[in-house]
Amino acid sequence: MKYYFFALVFIILVGFWLRFANLSTIPRHGATFDEFAWTWQGINLIQKSIPISWSPHPQYMQKQHLIYQGAAFWIVKPYLEHPPLFGLVSGAFALLNGVSDMYHVTLEKIRPLSLILGTFSIFMIFVLCKEFYDKKTALIASLLYATIPTIVIGSRLVQNENFMIPFWLLSLYLVSIYLKTGKKIWVILAGVIAGLLSLAKVPWLIVGLSLSMVLINKRKWKDAFLVGGLTVLIFSFFIFYGIYYDKELFFSLWRLQLSRYDISFSGIFSIFTNPLLVDWGYLDGWILFGWFSMFLALKNLKKNVLIIIPFIAYFILFAFAIPNEPGHGWYRYPFYPFLIISTALFIKEEFVKPSLSLVLFFLVVGLSLMANTWEQAFGFSYPIYRASIIVWSLPILSLLLPSKKTIFLTKTVVILSAICFIILNIFAVFSYHG
Repeated sequence: MKYYFFALVFIILVGFWLRFANLSTIPRHGATFDEFAWTWQGINLIQKSIPISWSPHPQYMQKQHLIYQGAAFWIVKPYLEHPPLFGLVSGAFALLNGVSDMYHVTLEKIRPLSLILGTFSIFMIFVLCKEFYDKKTALIASLLYATIPTIVIGSRLVQNENFMIPFWLLSLYLVSIYLKTGKKIWVILAGVIAGLLSLAKVPWLIVGLSLSMVLINKRKWKDAFLVGGLTVLIFSFFIFYGIYYDKELFFSLWRLQLSRYDISFSGIFSIFTNPLLVDWGYLDGWILFGWFSMFLALKNLKKNVLIIIPFIAYFILFAFAIPNEPGHGWYRYPFYPFLIISTALFIKEEFVKPSLSLVLFFLVVGLSLMANTWEQAFGFSYPIYRASIIVWSLPILSLLLPSKKTIFLTKTVVILSAICFIILNIFAVFSYHG
């Protein structure tokens, strides 16, 4: 028990350190100005009782032009594109952290919130996996989530997705407890969390839907309707909120959101062809292999229901409502917890035996890490590249020529590669400058 506790503390500290380093500088200033939009919305709601932020949309009639920190904005009011909850959280945090008003917001003052949320996500990955699987899977998943470059760097943003992820995991955890204990309080709390998340961003209605789908899968029909009802009831506050401030503007913005451009198969395909971290592409083998491991997990819905159903729910949402806009990598972040958990399941099951899937894992993850570390520091090297492929293909020997020596060789490659990959993850985080 103590071993797992200290291991978890160590993982959380490593994850905190990686996120804290270069927190206010990477991703760079201007990678997205959504960080300012959310914070301005909340600050003005708190200070002026009216949502004011920036928006490019022509539906707004009350607007003024502003140059702030070298960027041009249209400041609009009332800002009704999104519900107020995350804006209130980020705005309140900024004010508590010493920001006096919207014209004194800096990344240094607001990004510590994302540090808290990112660290909380690592903890929730562990808690959910421990509850639904076992401690070993939980440690592997939390270690990966703490160190994978795409996740570490992306989690530094003050973005709604980074707020939604840990609380989605928390709601799934509460549902898992309910399914084990039958105590209604846990499913009610899960429904309340789902409803509150819908007040952070409209697409987060998917959280309540995913919880209801899990409960339906378990034949808990009444509880599924309870969660769905709580979600819709709490979300209805946003409708009244929009009507209160400006009914015509509110519904014109809804019409705009429902007809967003470039929602097509290209949006789904771009996940693989244009792997964005924020606004720049970043080829991370962990994320690519996560999709492969998820496809393996899909074969056993009963065993993996708490990661498969939320994953599918968000995948449908992504295809249905999320446009293929350039430079919006954060739309993909809600996939990552489930991709990483499925990868942890793969590692736990496949690292103890030789397989072709294990070789694929080494090549996809290992070669991408080499590209993001060794090549960044020293340039591309054919000898290093080809030697890496040979080493990571060695497990094939224990399949073709099974013996004590080849099995020992495979285990050695597996252990050393696992250690190497975590070290390279850390190296890749500090090598990123986008």
